[in-house]
Amino acid sequence: MKPNCPGCPVLPNLLFREASSEQFSELECIFRPTRLHRNHVLYLEGSSAQHLFGLRSGLVKLVNLLENGKERIVRVLFPGAVFGFEALTKTACPVTAVVLQDSEICVVPCDEFLSLLQTSTDTALGVIRYLVSEVTRVRSQIADMSFKDARMRVTTFVLSLVPPDELKSSLTASITLPFSTLEIGEILELSPETVSRTWSALRRDGLIEKRGRKLVISSLEKMQNVAHR
Repeated sequence: MKPNCPGCPVLPNLLFREASSEQFSELECIFRPTRLHRNHVLYLEGSSAQHLFGLRSGLVKLVNLLENGKERIVRVLFPGAVFGFEALTKTACPVTAVVLQDSEICVVPCDEFLSLLQTSTDTALGVIRYLVSEVTRVRSQIADMSFKDARMRVTTFVLSLVPPDELKSSLTASITLPFSTLEIGEILELSPETVSRTWSALRRDGLIEKRGRKLVISSLEKMQNVAHR
């Protein structure tokens, strides 16, 4: 493996969890790491899907372009995500992928990834597991939007921005929000006014401190209770 491969959040992904060290060496040969700056467009909605991507660090947003020329954020990708599976079916990209902050992304041409699947049963099964997990995630997201109120949606979203290790081991957390109030409203299907009122309510309850996009969570446990009650 390359020197920077150990500790990569993509490798423990469901796709590669069962892969051997020899198979990781194969992955090394086909995945090309690259550093991309904020606002770099990885692919455009409607374009031909030709690559798969693994997000090693940073953030990526997936957006749909609306008729009025504006964009709607449909998903935010965090380190460890693998995306661009449309390339496997030779279909057009259903979304535009944009780098939200300076990121390190591993890229592989579709044909090379398909060749790997043909020679690696474990990786092929990993793809199936990963796609099943994506179906489960979408169902959960639909349920969240249907049954969670604004307070629960906002706290769930904030907690998703906290690194998993910190979420498990820390009592408090400090993060920088990568989105404006308007963008958070788009993601959560809430009005900007509702998001602003929710920030105010969480501050009054002593759960957060917020200045601009800097946000301190005073109690991760209490935030989790709000998100899941």
